[in-house]
Amino acid sequence: MKEKDHATYNLLQWYVTEQVEEEATVSEIIDHIKLVGDNGYGLYTIDKELAQRSFVDPTA
Repeated sequence: MKEKDHATYNLLQWYVTEQVEEEATVSEIIDHIKLVGDNGYGLYTIDKELAQRSFVDPTA
């Protein structure tokens, strides 16, 4: 950190960490969808599970 801008560094670290987590989550969802294929009940179950997720405000 040549400029010693710690606030920007921390923000970017948080952003990268969040991006990695989100990509892992989407990858897991895609794997589940591939596993159930076009099975209607399987897709319905995945949809119900995803609907139960709740938003957690990272600034709170």
